Amino acid sequence: MKPLFHVGGFPVRVHPFFFLSALATGWGVGLAPERWALWMGVAFVSVLLHECAHGWVLRRFGADARITLHGLGGTTESTREVSHRQAVGVSLAGPAMGLVLGGLAWTVSRATAPEAGGLAHEVARQVLWVNLGWALINLLPVQPLDGGDALASFVRARAGSRHERALRILGIGTSAVMLGGALWSRTVWVGLLAVLLGWLNVRQLRRLPPPRPAPVRRIASQRPSAEGAVTLDELLGRGASAPAGGGEARPPGPRASSVQERLARQEQEEPELPPDSAAVGQLLLDSGLAALAVRPLQEAFDREPSAHAGHALVLALLEAGRTAELCALLSGPHAAHLSEGTLSTISARAGQDPGLTDRVTLARQTRAPKSDERG
Repeated sequence: MKPLFHVGGFPVRVHPFFFLSALATGWGVGLAPERWALWMGVAFVSVLLHECAHGWVLRRFGADARITLHGLGGTTESTREVSHRQAVGVSLAGPAMGLVLGGLAWTVSRATAPEAGGLAHEVARQVLWVNLGWALINLLPVQPLDGGDALASFVRARAGSRHERALRILGIGTSAVMLGGALWSRTVWVGLLAVLLGWLNVRQLRRLPPPRPAPVRRIASQRPSAEGAVTLDELLGRGASAPAGGGEARPPGPRASSVQERLARQEQEEPELPPDSAAVGQLLLDSGLAALAVRPLQEAFDREPSAHAGHALVLALLEAGRTAELCALLSGPHAAHLSEGTLSTISARAGQDPGLTDRVTLARQTRAPKSDERG
């Protein structure tokens, strides 16, 4: 989809479902039909400024951004990778903008005291509700909301990808609490949002690799052996144990290696498993971070080419707008692993790019069997 317009130097794409979602939200909060047009304008501007805040922080870190408004609000996609610590600031910038706008609306309404039921009063009320209300919801620790993304980036900066399952389980629990609150308050759109967020986190949880079993299970399954045993005296650094009768202690033999050396050898035998790059890339892609998903998906496709891995990589390249890398993929050694459905997706998204269309055509001709192979 081509950008509809630019704001602050950022290209902005708008899906029709954004307006449908905004209209449904206005109906869900009980707005009168004559106020819906005002509500649509307030929601559009507020969400756009929210996403611009993400983009401004990305630009501060040396990256550029593309904005997309869709049914869940909006997404700001970076044109290059940022660190996990920087991603925390990027995620929190959007809710911070909402809190600032809501605070300004509240201050102005208190200072001017507009007439109840008038246009100015309604504008202040809607700006306050959209920005403060959505900012508080958006700070909940569930991905892909900003609060969940900020928490995930903070955890990854401190501990890598070891706690992905815990983050997804936290998101599922938060979604369940949201759903309970929506049922209690009879807020339809919050309930629908909670169901969608819960489903996304359950889906991502199922895609994560199974947790690695504790090393003690493998050790316990081995047969006991006295080889390399350490006596109490050796453990305490006293050398070999003294013989009975008070004779001289024997010098330590070759078995008296230190406990630290044995532990070091054990750690070498059980290296830390690398993260599943395909799962990490798919997680980033489903979270709307296509630019960040390209690298792990590329690694997964290069390591084990398959139609599924190739399709995920193509989707990430298309969403990130990396046409040059997509052309290189189509002419690369693994192009034969791209399915016909993947090539059709590229053709549908190629738009007015003749070079990309030609590469797809060439890839199809290369895949086509020769005349003597058709029988």
